[in-house]
Amino acid sequence: MSLTRLPSPEVVADALLVGNTGTVLEAVHDYMDGGGAAFLVDALARPVMQAVGDRWCNGAITVAEEHAASELLRELLTQSLPGLGWHQGGPRAVIACAPGERHLLGARLVAQVLALDGWHVRFLGADTPAKDLAVFVAREQPAFVGLSVAMPERLDDARLTLELLHRTTPNIPLVAGGRVAASLLPEEQGAWSVLNSSEELLDLTRATSGGHFLFP
Repeated sequence: MSLTRLPSPEVVADALLVGNTGTVLEAVHDYMDGGGAAFLVDALARPVMQAVGDRWCNGAITVAEEHAASELLRELLTQSLPGLGWHQGGPRAVIACAPGERHLLGARLVAQVLALDGWHVRFLGADTPAKDLAVFVAREQPAFVGLSVAMPERLDDARLTLELLHRTTPNIPLVAGGRVAASLLPEEQGAWSVLNSSEELLDLTRATSGGHFLFP
């Protein structure tokens, strides 16, 4: 299928909200075939989640409908992406959601894209306390840490978490992503990176110099 003929995220969001599994699964397969895992996440999953979230914020759908759509999308995407144990021997990454952040689908999809690209990913899920994350990172010593934040009310906690990680493990690169991550630009240049897509993250993780990953 030509990329120009792929079903729009709005159409897929409509299908999700009425439980039309066949339409959604066909779209997932088309996007995966059209551009791979990162393209599937960036061009379909993220805008679909945005469309569903916007409808909830506008009062067009209920919390129950938003949850049902998110769970269906998660289940269908999981069928097209590998599990997190895909590459146990690869370089290690830690991916977590900011404290209080319950929206974990985007972070999990990024973790699965990384796993497909050869990373050994430790995914900590939703609502990860900052101090616990810092202790985990100090013990694991990953090649980098990714922190996801989707809701504006979690931005302050996300920033405090990034600052704590930068202070306690300054040698480990940090990456922030998610729906509202653009508001997390660091005051100290180079303290962490803010990325807008899975493709940007793969560009960083695939760039190496002397065996070290190149982060800004």
